[in-house]
Amino acid sequence: MTSWLSQNKAWLQSRFISCWTLFALTGLILSLGASHAALTLKVTAFNRNGALTWTNAPVPGVCTVEIADTPAGPWTPAQNTFAVNSAGKLIMPFEAGNRFHRLMAVDASATPQGFTNLVQSYGLLETIAGNGIGQTDGVSYWQTWFEGWPGFWASLSRPHCVTADGTIHTHAGTHDGGFDGEGPTAATSLQLNLPNGLWVRADGTVYVLDTGNGRVRRVNTNGIMTTLFWATSDGSSLNGGRGLWVKDNETLAYFCAETRVRSWAPSDGLRTLASGFTELGTLFVETNGSVLVCDRGAHYVYRISASGGKTIIAGNGTTSGGGDGSLALATGLNGVRSIWPVPTGGYLLLTHDGCQLWYLDGAGIVRLLLNGVRGNTHEGDGLFFYSPEPKISEGRSITMDYEGNILVCESDWGYVRRIRFQRLPPRE
Repeated sequence: MTSWLSQNKAWLQSRFISCWTLFALTGLILSLGASHAALTLKVTAFNRNGALTWTNAPVPGVCTVEIADTPAGPWTPAQNTFAVNSAGKLIMPFEAGNRFHRLMAVDASATPQGFTNLVQSYGLLETIAGNGIGQTDGVSYWQTWFEGWPGFWASLSRPHCVTADGTIHTHAGTHDGGFDGEGPTAATSLQLNLPNGLWVRADGTVYVLDTGNGRVRRVNTNGIMTTLFWATSDGSSLNGGRGLWVKDNETLAYFCAETRVRSWAPSDGLRTLASGFTELGTLFVETNGSVLVCDRGAHYVYRISASGGKTIIAGNGTTSGGGDGSLALATGLNGVRSIWPVPTGGYLLLTHDGCQLWYLDGAGIVRLLLNGVRGNTHEGDGLFFYSPEPKISEGRSITMDYEGNILVCESDWGYVRRIRFQRLPPRE
């Protein structure tokens, strides 16, 4: 390490402010509690390939790389990443010409300040798909000319893919509901019928809960679709089917079937993990095997153990009470429908009837992230996401992509919104 720094000192100084100068500029000193000495964030390496490593980051936290043309600034946020360990790494793409870089980190623990730091790590709200035309269930508003055009011009119906350039493409299904085989065949030539759940593997494999056909389909990275398993005993329609999770090696899957959480395994077939719910929404499986699930009809969020035991983790069972900054168990989460984990140890909760996006922190407190009202509400594009004005309507599902952006699917009018994991530049 010392030898490399000695040999590349001039280049490094042209590309990255040294650790000591960095802290003078950021004013960042991180205290890790009474049992630790005060520690400072330290850059340990930054090489010609753009690989940046560091240590002593706060956990949980958010690390941000900022860039500038001169050490005096102005500094512009360039890339965020969650700190889940004190040591971390990211790849920073280089641009032409000499640029200066610096690293900052903020605490994102379960405190009011931690929540503020988390909010300020995000930026603009935008629509990446959907034009809000048409809301009738079972009707496809797709037009052939939508294919390959910007996603926000399209009316959404069957599974689609929005690529990095913002254009939309049909990923599976023909836009005509029905059943014409199990595959394998090209995903865009095989019919689906009322698909209502997706799971995307890290390698790009997509799983579809094909409720009308009572099946879970797999679309591989070559665009070939086949049936992974039947979601009903006879392949009939799956009533109330929502949400889907599939293990990477396809040895286990979970999905919701109205009042039951169902599992599937190649050796065991279909089983009921837990029952007695009112109207289930989506689910997520934690690394320890517990299943997080939303009961929209009962206004509760549950954690289900591998043995089927249920524990309420959010909601008071009504549509009112509690609220922003209150205990999750004392807050009415009106029609809570979707849950997704955040690398801070918290969770995103999206309500259908309440039209709101909440953050549940590790201390069991809920804080409002996005507000909304029912109907075709669609506001706030191009603006900082965090303000009290209504921006969304009925929530359908909430996820995060691998870059940390928050993705909100909302309303029968069909929108997909994104909250960018990108700090806004400081005000002049």
